[in-house]
Amino acid sequence: ALYVYLFWLTVACWGVFVRRRWVKELEIEVPIVGLPRAFDGYRIAHLSDLHVGSLTPRRMAQRWIARTNAKKPDLVAVTGDMVTSGTAFHSDIAELLGELEAKDGVCVAMGNHDYFGDGEPLASLLRDKGVRVLRNDGWVVERDGARLYVAGVDDNWSKRDDVEKALASRRAGDTTVLLAHDPSMFAEARRAGVELTLSGHTHGGQVAMPFFAKKISLAQLTHEHFLGLYRGGKSAIYVNAGLGTTGPPLRLGVPPEIAVLVLRAA
Repeated sequence: ALYVYLFWLTVACWGVFVRRRWVKELEIEVPIVGLPRAFDGYRIAHLSDLHVGSLTPRRMAQRWIARTNAKKPDLVAVTGDMVTSGTAFHSDIAELLGELEAKDGVCVAMGNHDYFGDGEPLASLLRDKGVRVLRNDGWVVERDGARLYVAGVDDNWSKRDDVEKALASRRAGDTTVLLAHDPSMFAEARRAGVELTLSGHTHGGQVAMPFFAKKISLAQLTHEHFLGLYRGGKSAIYVNAGLGTTGPPLRLGVPPEIAVLVLRAA
């Protein structure tokens, strides 16, 4: 019994003090049918689920920011759950995301935890730091006359989401990247012809079988798309494992991640 206790104590300590701090950096090429050649090689740094708070202190998040900036992305996309709850850490989050650097700036979509309290102050503080907060709207990135439509849909848990409104300014033929915190929105995004959806929310399960996180994970119980890249016809979704944690402050089998998605003309 003592050996069993020591084994699980070791596993718990690994999950709390090592695995949740040991960030995995990924670079993934995403072929997109119809992507203008001007955007071939376009680099999007994708962060999600920072959950900055008492269990994920600012100093930890500052390392994530520095590592993201080192990637020299064209765009940084943050797909929600920047905070766990309340408003106490809103200023820290705004200052952290305000330090992100990318040629075309930083954009965020709100997640369900961002509204566990009052989400309005967070959105306002982020805008003050130059972060583009996408709440059922979008904007156009231009390269040599070519267009990339970047949109964000608001939180679906609190029924603020409106994909149609988020895509209302899109022109016919625009390649579209949609930030949607919850990957369950992929079906609607696919029906709307969105080429790439970026999501988080699942944490990849946060606890999964080591080396087999896409086959044996707690997230399988609730989500069809829960970790990594999936394709459906001409549409794709990338589900980020997130950087912070919710509930128990540990990770097993699913490392926190910073993903860089490199768009490729298919």
